[in-house]
Amino acid sequence: MRGGEGERLELQAKKRPRQARAQATFDAIVQACARVLAEEGYAAVTTNRVAELAGVSIGSLYEYFPNKQAIVASALARAMREIVEEVGASLRVAVALEGQPRAGIDYWMRAMTAALEKRGALLRVALREVPFLWDIPEVRDLSDTLQHIAQEGRKKSARVVHFDDPEASTYLLMTMVWSAILQSVLYRPSHLSRERLTSTLVEMVLKLL
Repeated sequence: MRGGEGERLELQAKKRPRQARAQATFDAIVQACARVLAEEGYAAVTTNRVAELAGVSIGSLYEYFPNKQAIVASALARAMREIVEEVGASLRVAVALEGQPRAGIDYWMRAMTAALEKRGALLRVALREVPFLWDIPEVRDLSDTLQHIAQEGRKKSARVVHFDDPEASTYLLMTMVWSAILQSVLYRPSHLSRERLTSTLVEMVLKLL
Protein backbone atom coordinates (compact mmCIF):
# COMPACT_ATOMS: atom_id res chain seq x y z
CA MET A 1 0.00 0.00 0.00
CA ARG A 2 1.32 3.38 -0.89
CA GLY A 3 1.06 6.49 1.23
CA GLY A 4 0.96 10.06 0.08
CA GLU A 5 4.73 10.40 0.30
CA GLY A 6 5.53 7.25 -1.66
CA GLU A 7 6.71 5.15 1.27
CA ARG A 8 5.27 1.71 1.84
CA LEU A 9 2.82 1.93 4.71
CA GLU A 10 1.55 -0.74 7.05
CA LEU A 11 -2.14 0.03 7.49
CA GLN A 12 -3.12 -3.04 9.50
CA ALA A 13 -3.14 -3.50 13.24
CA LYS A 14 -0.36 -5.76 14.52
CA LYS A 15 -2.86 -7.97 16.30
CA ARG A 16 -6.49 -8.10 17.35
CA PRO A 17 -7.49 -8.22 21.01
CA ARG A 18 -8.94 -11.45 22.35
CA GLN A 19 -9.79 -10.51 25.91
CA ALA A 20 -12.19 -7.86 27.19
CA ARG A 21 -9.49 -5.71 28.77
CA ALA A 22 -7.40 -5.79 25.61
CA GLN A 23 -10.47 -4.96 23.53
CA ALA A 24 -11.16 -1.96 25.73
CA THR A 25 -7.59 -0.72 25.19
CA PHE A 26 -7.83 -1.26 21.44
CA ASP A 27 -11.19 0.52 21.26
CA ALA A 28 -9.94 3.44 23.34
CA ILE A 29 -7.03 3.95 20.93
CA VAL A 30 -9.24 3.82 17.84
CA GLN A 31 -11.83 6.14 19.38
CA ALA A 32 -9.19 8.62 20.49
CA CYS A 33 -7.75 8.66 16.98
CA ALA A 34 -11.18 9.31 15.48
CA ARG A 35 -11.68 12.18 17.90
CA VAL A 36 -8.36 13.83 17.06
CA LEU A 37 -9.00 13.38 13.34
CA ALA A 38 -12.46 14.92 13.52
CA GLU A 39 -11.56 17.80 15.84
CA GLU A 40 -7.99 18.66 14.88
CA GLY A 41 -7.23 17.07 11.50
CA TYR A 42 -4.88 14.43 10.18
CA ALA A 43 -1.67 16.37 10.88
CA ALA A 44 -2.58 16.51 14.58
CA VAL A 45 -2.70 12.72 14.87
CA THR A 46 0.46 11.38 16.49
CA THR A 47 0.92 8.18 18.43
CA ASN A 48 1.76 10.17 21.57
CA ARG A 49 -1.34 12.36 21.20
CA VAL A 50 -3.60 9.36 20.64
CA ALA A 51 -2.12 7.40 23.55
CA GLU A 52 -2.53 10.38 25.87
CA LEU A 53 -6.15 10.93 24.87
CA ALA A 54 -6.93 7.22 25.09
CA GLY A 55 -5.42 7.01 28.54
CA VAL A 56 -2.97 4.25 27.63
CA SER A 57 0.81 4.02 27.55
CA ILE A 58 2.67 4.49 24.31
CA GLY A 59 3.94 0.94 24.77
CA SER A 60 0.39 -0.37 24.86
CA LEU A 61 -0.43 1.54 21.69
CA TYR A 62 2.55 0.07 19.83
CA GLU A 63 1.55 -3.39 21.02
CA TYR A 64 -1.44 -3.12 18.67
CA PHE A 65 -0.44 -0.62 15.99
CA PRO A 66 2.84 -0.16 14.07
CA ASN A 67 2.30 3.54 13.29
CA LYS A 68 -0.21 6.38 13.26
CA GLN A 69 -1.40 5.48 9.76
CA ALA A 70 -2.58 2.06 10.93
CA ILE A 71 -4.57 3.68 13.74
CA VAL A 72 -6.14 6.15 11.32
CA ALA A 73 -6.98 3.30 8.94
CA SER A 74 -8.62 1.35 11.77
CA ALA A 75 -10.63 4.39 12.86
CA LEU A 76 -11.91 5.06 9.35
CA ALA A 77 -12.57 1.37 8.66
CA ARG A 78 -14.67 1.22 11.81
CA ALA A 79 -16.62 4.31 10.76
CA MET A 80 -17.34 2.72 7.36
CA ARG A 81 -18.53 -0.50 8.98
CA GLU A 82 -20.81 1.45 11.30
CA ILE A 83 -22.27 3.41 8.38
CA VAL A 84 -22.94 0.22 6.43
CA GLU A 85 -24.57 -1.40 9.46
CA GLU A 86 -26.84 1.59 10.04
CA VAL A 87 -27.76 1.91 6.36
CA GLY A 88 -28.62 -1.78 6.15
CA ALA A 89 -30.59 -1.82 9.39
CA SER A 90 -32.57 1.27 8.42
CA LEU A 91 -33.44 -0.25 5.04
CA ARG A 92 -34.89 -3.30 6.75
CA VAL A 93 -37.09 -1.00 8.82
CA ALA A 94 -37.99 1.14 5.80
CA VAL A 95 -39.30 -1.70 3.63
CA ALA A 96 -41.56 -2.90 6.47
CA LEU A 97 -43.34 0.44 6.97
CA GLU A 98 -46.91 1.15 5.95
CA GLY A 99 -47.52 3.69 3.20
CA GLN A 100 -45.03 2.45 0.63
CA PRO A 101 -43.12 3.64 -1.24
CA ARG A 102 -43.20 7.16 0.23
CA ALA A 103 -42.86 6.17 3.87
CA GLY A 104 -40.00 3.79 3.16
CA ILE A 105 -38.10 6.19 0.93
CA ASP A 106 -38.52 9.05 3.40
CA TYR A 107 -37.35 6.93 6.34
CA TRP A 108 -34.33 5.55 4.50
CA MET A 109 -33.18 8.92 3.13
CA ARG A 110 -33.31 10.40 6.62
CA ALA A 111 -31.52 7.42 8.14
CA MET A 112 -28.71 7.59 5.59
CA THR A 113 -28.39 11.32 6.19
CA ALA A 114 -28.22 10.76 9.94
CA ALA A 115 -25.57 8.04 9.57
CA LEU A 116 -23.33 10.41 7.64
CA GLU A 117 -24.04 13.50 9.72
CA LYS A 118 -23.05 11.62 12.87
CA ARG A 119 -19.59 11.24 11.34
CA GLY A 120 -19.52 14.37 9.20
CA ALA A 121 -16.44 15.99 10.71
CA LEU A 122 -14.48 12.74 10.49
CA LEU A 123 -15.50 12.19 6.87
CA ARG A 124 -14.53 15.73 5.85
CA VAL A 125 -11.05 15.28 7.23
CA ALA A 126 -10.73 11.83 5.69
CA LEU A 127 -11.66 13.05 2.21
CA ARG A 128 -9.51 16.18 2.36
CA GLU A 129 -6.44 15.11 4.30
CA VAL A 130 -5.84 11.36 4.59
CA PRO A 131 -3.42 10.45 1.76
CA PHE A 132 -4.04 6.69 1.85
CA LEU A 133 -7.83 6.85 2.22
CA TRP A 134 -8.58 4.67 -0.79
CA ASP A 135 -6.10 2.02 0.35
CA ILE A 136 -8.44 1.17 3.23
CA PRO A 137 -10.56 -1.82 2.10
CA GLU A 138 -13.72 -0.67 3.86
CA VAL A 139 -13.49 2.69 2.11
CA ARG A 140 -12.58 1.25 -1.26
CA ASP A 141 -15.42 -1.29 -1.09
CA LEU A 142 -18.09 1.02 0.33
CA SER A 143 -19.82 1.66 -2.98
CA ASP A 144 -20.12 -2.05 -3.79
CA THR A 145 -21.37 -2.79 -0.28
CA LEU A 146 -24.05 -0.12 -0.50
CA GLN A 147 -25.10 -1.40 -3.91
CA HIS A 148 -25.55 -4.87 -2.46
CA ILE A 149 -27.79 -3.44 0.27
CA ALA A 150 -29.80 -1.45 -2.27
CA GLN A 151 -30.31 -4.48 -4.54
CA GLU A 152 -31.55 -6.53 -1.59
CA GLY A 153 -33.95 -3.71 -0.72
CA ARG A 154 -35.17 -3.60 -4.31
CA LYS A 155 -36.02 -7.30 -4.20
CA LYS A 156 -37.96 -6.86 -0.96
CA SER A 157 -39.85 -3.90 -2.46
CA ALA A 158 -40.66 -5.52 -5.80
CA ARG A 159 -44.40 -5.50 -5.13
CA VAL A 160 -44.53 -1.69 -4.76
CA VAL A 161 -41.59 -0.48 -6.91
CA HIS A 162 -41.41 -1.44 -10.58
CA PHE A 163 -38.57 -0.77 -13.04
CA ASP A 164 -38.12 -1.84 -16.66
CA ASP A 165 -34.52 -2.72 -15.76
CA PRO A 166 -34.53 -3.24 -11.95
CA GLU A 167 -30.82 -3.96 -11.53
CA ALA A 168 -29.56 -1.00 -13.57
CA SER A 169 -32.19 1.36 -12.17
CA THR A 170 -31.35 0.44 -8.58
CA TYR A 171 -27.65 0.89 -9.26
CA LEU A 172 -28.15 4.35 -10.72
CA LEU A 173 -30.61 5.46 -8.05
CA MET A 174 -28.35 4.33 -5.22
CA THR A 175 -25.35 6.03 -6.81
CA MET A 176 -27.20 9.31 -7.29
CA VAL A 177 -28.90 9.28 -3.89
CA TRP A 178 -25.74 8.44 -1.95
CA SER A 179 -23.74 11.10 -3.77
CA ALA A 180 -26.45 13.69 -3.13
CA ILE A 181 -26.69 12.84 0.57
CA LEU A 182 -22.91 12.81 1.03
CA GLN A 183 -22.57 16.17 -0.70
CA SER A 184 -25.41 17.72 1.29
CA VAL A 185 -24.02 16.46 4.60
CA LEU A 186 -20.41 17.49 4.01
CA TYR A 187 -20.81 20.67 1.99
CA ARG A 188 -24.39 21.89 2.49
CA PRO A 189 -24.83 25.61 1.74
CA SER A 190 -25.92 27.49 4.85
CA HIS A 191 -29.11 28.77 3.22
CA LEU A 192 -30.36 25.23 2.50
CA SER A 193 -31.56 23.39 5.59
CA ARG A 194 -31.13 19.66 6.10
CA GLU A 195 -34.92 19.26 6.12
CA ARG A 196 -35.34 21.16 2.88
CA LEU A 197 -32.75 19.09 1.07
CA THR A 198 -33.98 15.77 2.45
CA SER A 199 -37.62 16.49 1.60
CA THR A 200 -36.68 17.57 -1.91
CA LEU A 201 -34.55 14.48 -2.42
CA VAL A 202 -37.42 12.25 -1.32
CA GLU A 203 -39.74 13.91 -3.83
CA MET A 204 -37.17 13.57 -6.61
CA VAL A 205 -36.70 9.85 -5.91
CA LEU A 206 -40.44 9.23 -5.80
CA LYS A 207 -40.81 10.81 -9.24
CA LEU A 208 -38.22 8.40 -10.60
CA LEU A 209 -39.97 5.31 -9.27
